[in-house]
Amino acid sequence: MSPDAVIWHDLECGSYDADLPHWHELARRHPGGLLDVGAGTGRVALSLAAAGHRVIALERDAALAAELERRAGTLAVEVVHADACCFTLHSRVALAIVPMQTIHLFADRLAFLSCARRVLEPGGVLAVALLGAGVEPFELELEPDAVEFGAVRYESTPTALRLDEGAVVIERRRSRIAGGTARSAIDLTRLSHLDGAILEQEARAAGFEPLGTAVIAPTRDHAGSEIVRLGVAS
Repeated sequence: MSPDAVIWHDLECGSYDADLPHWHELARRHPGGLLDVGAGTGRVALSLAAAGHRVIALERDAALAAELERRAGTLAVEVVHADACCFTLHSRVALAIVPMQTIHLFADRLAFLSCARRVLEPGGVLAVALLGAGVEPFELELEPDAVEFGAVRYESTPTALRLDEGAVVIERRRSRIAGGTARSAIDLTRLSHLDGAILEQEARAAGFEPLGTAVIAPTRDHAGSEIVRLGVAS
């Protein structure tokens, strides 16, 4: 594993597992193949495939998609390198999931919902993780997540969480330390405002109907989620 994009992704997202039981339960209830949207390096996709589910993993970052394909090995994971707002599949699925608040990053949610509607079977379900309630702004340097590869140490340090015109902005300092020299840069992740009511309204326009919600509690290192389930309208 060499591309820095893979290392940063694993450091900042790879250890989260509080939502995995929910995705496994949905996959058991909706057999017939599933789509993992924004699959990254396979945090969810590989877990589901190891449990015997057929997974299509959609990822727009080429480095992350390549690493996921390498990690999948002989598991039943098909990696599709494409943008979630403009994609097609060669076959339909019974379930599509969007874990870990990924939908807050989409440039065009309506385009995504239209794509998702087209790839779901009749009776199919789309389950989307939204940022949960109770997120509090802070300006404080937290303990870094860190990993070493050979003589290089990578550190991702949360330094702030801000509210900006309704959006949540997460600030991290990413440092690459080698030979006693550190090179650092600030990374900003902007999560657009989106709640369950807005998503359900947009989803109705795309041909979905609300099926209910579930809550994933926050952990020490990660915010909680509200999982919104949407069914293909008859």
